Amino acid sequence: MKLSVVLPTIFAELLPGAIDAAKAAAGDVPHEIVVVSPFDPARGDVRWVQETSPRGSIAAANTGFQAAQGDVVALVSDDTRLTPGALLAALGKLETLPGGMVGFPRVVGGENYIGTVFGHFYPYYFAVRRADLDRVGRFDEGYRKHYADPDLAMKIWVSGGRCEILRDAAIVDIPTRGNVGEAPDKALGSREADFARFAGLWGKHFDAAWGVEETGINLDLALDLVQLAGGDATTIALRNPAKILDLRILSALSLVGLNHRTKIGLGRAAQGLDYLRWLASLDPSPVNIVVGAGTKALLAKPF
Repeated sequence: MKLSVVLPTIFAELLPGAIDAAKAAAGDVPHEIVVVSPFDPARGDVRWVQETSPRGSIAAANTGFQAAQGDVVALVSDDTRLTPGALLAALGKLETLPGGMVGFPRVVGGENYIGTVFGHFYPYYFAVRRADLDRVGRFDEGYRKHYADPDLAMKIWVSGGRCEILRDAAIVDIPTRGNVGEAPDKALGSREADFARFAGLWGKHFDAAWGVEETGINLDLALDLVQLAGGDATTIALRNPAKILDLRILSALSLVGLNHRTKIGLGRAAQGLDYLRWLASLDPSPVNIVVGAGTKALLAKPF
């Protein structure tokens, strides 16, 4: 199985380190690095696809996807680094994930975080079979800068696939991040416009209790937020009591009859069910959920 690593960039000073990190992440698996940029990388160990006119990072990634020749396509960035061996491990995970996509937690303040929208995990950067990428469609270029990645993940979910986290790897920001200028596609107002597009496309699949605010729909969660207490499948606890367990998860656990150490109402239970469906789908799941037949029906995929 050949791997294509797509690396869009407009910053020449970031490219050498990004290429070296991508190669280390791929390990000894046969791979190619597809660089999409307006300048020649001047390296013999990559395939260069010239960006002849600036169209933004989303279009640049799609250009790289189109040029990729591998059976599996991975997207990386110039201002973050995957840990060594991350993409090699992702290939192994994809072997047991038909129709799915593999993503990585991101290290923020020494902790691993993941992105979620409507209670579903979406990879910031990912590996996916080329056939599945072609099947669901690539990045939607109707987005200007933001939300193309969760949109693609939702297309995987709605097609019957799963997005899974590779817990033994991570995305790490590099020290120079933010000191090399700003990409021109970060136009004023683009985030608001892109969120409106995303919510309009996907909000109809979920309960109205999610609301319409970005801060209620798009949440980054710490991976160690939830764990079993004492091995009891009917109890959950926080690893760090100073943290607040997301109310949606607690609402869901209340609704399905599990006990927890924090009592709250069920006003946001519909949102919690979306989270619980996602938590139950993870391998391994951060919580052990033991439910009866009636509750299993509630946990069916919402799509």
